[in-house]
Amino acid sequence: MVPRDKRVLGQTGTLYERGVDFDRLRRERLIKVQVEMEHRDIGALVLTDILNIRYTTGVSVMPIWTATNLAHYVIVPVTGDPIIFEFLQAKFRAEEFFDDVRVAHFWQARFSDQLAPEKSAAWAAEVDQVLRELGLKGTRVGIDNLDFYGFTALQQKGLALTDADEPMEAARKIKTADEIELLRQSAAVCEAALFGVERATVPGVTENELLGTFLHKLLSLGGEHCSTRLLVSGSKTNPWFQEAGSKVVRPGDLVAIDTDMVGPEGYMCDISRTFLCGDEPSSSQKGAYRAAHEFIMSLAEMLKPGLSYEELIRNVPQFPDEYKKQRYPVILHGIGTDDEFPFVPYIDREDSGNFLMPEGELEENMVVSVESYAGTEGEQDGVKLEDEVWLTSDGPVIISLYPYDQRLLQ
Repeated sequence: MVPRDKRVLGQTGTLYERGVDFDRLRRERLIKVQVEMEHRDIGALVLTDILNIRYTTGVSVMPIWTATNLAHYVIVPVTGDPIIFEFLQAKFRAEEFFDDVRVAHFWQARFSDQLAPEKSAAWAAEVDQVLRELGLKGTRVGIDNLDFYGFTALQQKGLALTDADEPMEAARKIKTADEIELLRQSAAVCEAALFGVERATVPGVTENELLGTFLHKLLSLGGEHCSTRLLVSGSKTNPWFQEAGSKVVRPGDLVAIDTDMVGPEGYMCDISRTFLCGDEPSSSQKGAYRAAHEFIMSLAEMLKPGLSYEELIRNVPQFPDEYKKQRYPVILHGIGTDDEFPFVPYIDREDSGNFLMPEGELEENMVVSVESYAGTEGEQDGVKLEDEVWLTSDGPVIISLYPYDQRLLQ
């Protein structure tokens, strides 16, 4: 049996508990990124992706809006503090933590119309000037998410561009003590929200109402948002990846949710549960639930530092044949401020020789989500289950504590 981690601290004002040290969190995350930059001979990162900005600086301003609107960005040198470029009226948010905060350019066509080429050129010129100030002109520069105008403007400045995603994902892989605590806190918020969903699962409630119940508790406890609407019932549980709508839950329906939630300070809780509306599950519902549950429990017990991804894939528990066609495409992925590296695929043993196996191995203080979906093609019901596992030197520890439905495990 994989142990479960029941520790969690208060979020604020805790006099006798050793909570999250946010200065240390920012400092250690930045150091991890800069180490990975140095390993790849990258002089600077120009980051527009909101997750990368927050990871390297701790600054988050209107994250949903700025996910698609390039309203702030940062330049991260291989040594020293980042330079923050922020929306004028929001500069004060970053100035609390950083000395060099400048006004951001807006160049996207949605803001600039026909002036997008000129404004993007002015932006690229400023980036080039900052690199000169830092003594990094001529070094490799990593970029993440840019529009056409932004990308081509940097190219036209003659910068040696490379990918920023590789060093960022490598930095995120191993969690610090503060990150582990924030993942615990996010799990605690998620569990409270799931409890509300399970209690509200009665005949006549709609999927949208259940999603609203989940979001209300999430927001009230300091969470931020959900990145998906994967809460479905009855026939919409099979196949997976349908989303919440106005469908009414009926007696005997299964209700399945993949939380995909962003909790306190931007750390996710990505777990899945499936509930029964009623008291008597059908034999097919119990069969699917047991298959999904046995898979993730067996998988979690296998996880340990030093286990290669190839060895894991070759020895992973095999799904019963009736569920293989609609199986979930990955067996685990990293979890932190988003779904993260590694993404380990499910490959049938008989087919393993036909696939290029991922390189690398599990390491201490990685946190991963193990997940499965069991649904027979053409049947009404499917079951989605998922848990978060922390890899310690003593073995795997489950940090998501929401209980499974014992009626469906009988």
